[in-house]
Amino acid sequence: MMNRALRFLSYEVRGLHTAVYVIALSSLLSSLLALLRDRLLAHEFGASTTLDIYYAAFRIPDLIFVGAGALVSVYILIPELTRRGSDEQREYVDTVLIGFSLIAVVVSVIAALFAPAILATLFPEIAAAGHLTALVTLTRLMLLQPIFLGLSNIFGAITQIRQRYALYALSPLLYNVGIICGVLVFYPMWGLTGLALGVVFGAFMHVGIQLPSVFADGFFHAVPTRFKGQAFLQTVLISVPRALALSMNQVSFIGLTVLAGMLVPGSIAVFMFAFNLQAVPVAIIGASYSVAAFPILAAALSRGDRSFFIEHIANAARLVVFWSLPATALIIVLRAHIVRVVLGSGAFDWTDTRLTAAVLGLLALSLTAQGITFLLVRGYYAAGRTFAPFFVALGSALATVALGALLLGVFQNTFVLELAQGLLRVVGVPGSTILALAFASASISILSTIVLVAHFEHRFTGFLSRVWRAWVQSALAALGAGCGAYGVLVAIGPITLFSTTASIFVRGFAAGVFGIIVAGLVYALLRSREFAEIVDVIRGRLGGIITPIPQSAVVSSEESSPITLQ
Repeated sequence: MMNRALRFLSYEVRGLHTAVYVIALSSLLSSLLALLRDRLLAHEFGASTTLDIYYAAFRIPDLIFVGAGALVSVYILIPELTRRGSDEQREYVDTVLIGFSLIAVVVSVIAALFAPAILATLFPEIAAAGHLTALVTLTRLMLLQPIFLGLSNIFGAITQIRQRYALYALSPLLYNVGIICGVLVFYPMWGLTGLALGVVFGAFMHVGIQLPSVFADGFFHAVPTRFKGQAFLQTVLISVPRALALSMNQVSFIGLTVLAGMLVPGSIAVFMFAFNLQAVPVAIIGASYSVAAFPILAAALSRGDRSFFIEHIANAARLVVFWSLPATALIIVLRAHIVRVVLGSGAFDWTDTRLTAAVLGLLALSLTAQGITFLLVRGYYAAGRTFAPFFVALGSALATVALGALLLGVFQNTFVLELAQGLLRVVGVPGSTILALAFASASISILSTIVLVAHFEHRFTGFLSRVWRAWVQSALAALGAGCGAYGVLVAIGPITLFSTTASIFVRGFAAGVFGIIVAGLVYALLRSREFAEIVDVIRGRLGGIITPIPQSAVVSSEESSPITLQ
């Protein structure tokens, strides 16, 4: 039985569309678990100080993970493993494992020692309310997470070069299972500490599920002792720009969280709930195409085929926009329905729903921008140009925090605040100032993507000429989807069912389905190339795409960050 399971997990997936669908399915399953996790948290705590503490405790561990973990990212390790033989691969993996473990443990210990001072500075409102001890305790426990997830990155790189995605699907699923266990099992026993233990448990399973396949590949049959300082130093030097770029994204997120912590209690929770909801389409669409395209892009440039590189990344960019622009329109129109159905339970009341929906509507404006950024950044990494994404990320982080702070001041003006409340239908809702941070995040994300696209076109001429027509078609399809969904909401608005939740779900579902149909009709009328390709796939042209690996092959995995979508 175990051998059969390993063979199933060892299947190789070929082709961009199919690889994307496999990754997207895994992202969807993981996202569904993440939504269940958030619903449980919302039901138990609502938008409250307790969740503010819980989410604030992630900030230092997340920063350490994207900083130290990026030093041994699959995007760096895959090329290094590819050019080495079997014995050299084992020696190299031992080297990066020892080096990463040393860095991660030392940094985590230092962070644990200075956590009280750092957290008191970052979250003075939480500290002033007497919750600093709880925040420090949770943070210190969660510092185990970046160590486990960093090891998972290393193990994932070992077999990702063979384009196998089964364990990629399982790792983030198990991570969310661990957090759910923390809510349902550990919290009743140990309180807030139990929530942190659930996070650590999920991270442990994230790496643990990969150990059998890595061991079967011939790695770690003995305690790693081979450390080549020069090889590790070279890897670190190559990784530094990417580590800094990812760290800038976390700096931006920390800045927004700190600003939210200065507002009314529950503001951090509202922002996080909305952010997690908008992250679902980003993971399913943008991250899926980025992960699937990277090995193909790297291979194209390694053989000097620049034309194929540009064509392939343009194809992926067209598909990212094909899906994400209509999804953006539907999320904006149906934001309140989405929030109420997913989170509306227990302590999460109608006020929390309205405010979270408004924040979601603003964050959703940048869905397409995030997807394109993920893809182009992978293109830069495949080309060995890591500084451009770093400088864009640096500028974006500084601008996001600065604009967020500026807008918080602007929103103190009664006229401006009431105008924003009116536009987003949250008139009179306490805590509406959080809208300033959502607007800052979305607007800077869009602006930084425009800068990145312009630079990419300058560096790889011909990209925009291959995508602009498809992007215009997607914009028209999004407009049709949004208008169609809104029309259905108006038409069936008076209809009520046996419960409020059921009524909201049916209205939202009907409007969403009709919006999707309208988008499809627009694509068909415009003779969208991407629409025709997807219709062909749906009609069953999948023969021979999935091929079993020979008996000697083993399970593979891929880097996955359940915290971020970098």
